[in-house]
Amino acid sequence: MSTLQEVPGEVARTREALTALLARLDPDAASRAAAPPPPARPTVVLVGAPGRGRGDLLAALLGLDAPPGPDRDGTRRATHALVGVPLLEELDLVVPARGADPDTWPVDGATAALVLADAAAPLGAGELDALGRAADRVDTVLFALTRTEAHRGWRTVLEADRALVAEHVPRLAEAPWFPVSAALARRAPDVPAAGAEALRRRSGLAALQREVHRLVARRRRMLAEANALRLLAAALDGVAARAEATRTALRTPADGPGDLARRRDELLAARAALRRDHHTRWRADLAAARVAATDDLAARVRALGAAVRSRIDEADRAGLAAIPRELAGEVEALAGAVVDGLGARLRALVAATLADLVPAAELPALRVADRGEPALVPAPRARPAEDRLLVVAGAAGGLGLSRLALLPLLAVPIAPAALGAALVPVSVGLGLGAAGWVARARRLAADRAHLRQWSVEALAEVRGDLERVLADALIATEREVTLALDAALSDRARDLDDALAAAERAIRRAGTDRTEADRAAARTAAEAREGRDRAEALLRRLAALRDRVDAAADVAADVPADVPEPHPRAAPGT
Repeated sequence: MSTLQEVPGEVARTREALTALLARLDPDAASRAAAPPPPARPTVVLVGAPGRGRGDLLAALLGLDAPPGPDRDGTRRATHALVGVPLLEELDLVVPARGADPDTWPVDGATAALVLADAAAPLGAGELDALGRAADRVDTVLFALTRTEAHRGWRTVLEADRALVAEHVPRLAEAPWFPVSAALARRAPDVPAAGAEALRRRSGLAALQREVHRLVARRRRMLAEANALRLLAAALDGVAARAEATRTALRTPADGPGDLARRRDELLAARAALRRDHHTRWRADLAAARVAATDDLAARVRALGAAVRSRIDEADRAGLAAIPRELAGEVEALAGAVVDGLGARLRALVAATLADLVPAAELPALRVADRGEPALVPAPRARPAEDRLLVVAGAAGGLGLSRLALLPLLAVPIAPAALGAALVPVSVGLGLGAAGWVARARRLAADRAHLRQWSVEALAEVRGDLERVLADALIATEREVTLALDAALSDRARDLDDALAAAERAIRRAGTDRTEADRAAARTAAEAREGRDRAEALLRRLAALRDRVDAAADVAADVPADVPEPHPRAAPGT
């Protein structure tokens, strides 16, 4: 076993060798594992999750009502120059400021770490992760379970915390734990002497003070070397773990040519099924669009026909003359609405059909048939001769009605000859008036009947023209989308074949490379593990030497067996 005088040289040689090894295996890990310069005096940092009472515990350890004030970066430092208590004669206590990540504890540069846990509940996952990272950078760690006065079940929590630490950071399974209560220590000066002594014993601070002094005092250089070795051991362990992960990935069976061929067959079968599915869905959706467009056109034409007939029945002769012109404008608007509606329906249908195959920017522009010239409404035909005969017959009927109106006067027994001569102008006037009225009524009725018949025929012709426009648009869309669908599926098949060929070439080329890479990773893992074990063995020897020094010191009484508790109201030094 090495003597105490031989240890510093051995530690220096080991550090130098392990640093060179780590720099060769993983330069990035070596830069991260560079040990910070040790502090001028042994320093113990108080760390833990937010709300664990680091400041209260620091004040209680020093016998102060409140901890020392923070410096510019938010760190609280307790030194013998500031607080003249025996505990700080050979070490400093520091409560570091929290960083941006509350789950990362600032322990770099510390000699040892005092981790605070709460008696209310066991350590959480974030605390355990932070503890693992801190244990990779500080070799000496001890624990304080705070606020025991407020939780009767603190012993159960303590056992749970010990088990969790042993599971997540096995090397700290035997680390010392101290149940403490800063609140009881603060109350001690306010009670009689006997009660104050009992409160101090129950607070548990004396045992924690002794352990901190025993572990840290007069060991600045030894603990700094242990921390540097701990950093190297953790970094080499990470290198070995990454190398093993690389070997696992390299040993994972890769698809050979046969497996890739089978995969290609499976994907080709999926592509054929995809082609059938897309075409079937496309044809069904297109048929539905055709039915919907035809129904829309029929409904619009029926509504327009009913509106025109209603206007014909109510219009006078001037209104009847304007109906053909008005109907032409309405037919043009109807044609535009029908064609625009079909275009919107087809564009949505194309987008739904090709969305998973073709980028939106490359979707084919639909060539929906242009409305072109305004939809032509045939002009009304000239009235047939039968209409004129009906008008003449109406006028003759009007004359007959005038004679019938005068027959009662001719029956008066007064000189019929004289009355007859006198009634001739009256008869003629009445006949002409009746004939004119009947002729106008007959002509208006004939015009209305003629326009009604014309509107039915004109709208039937317009409907036929628009149905042809819709049919042309559907045919053109079906042709373009079918071609685009086939092209997209063909492109996907070519991409699959290219990827398959590239994979086969890569597998043939990488066969030898994988073997060599696996051997290199195995060498790296073995060297890293050997270096880690070397560091761990030296750390165990350092711990054993510390224990021997402690035993000898206790026998020789060079180091007091107990550190006097600080004065309950110790004042800061000047």
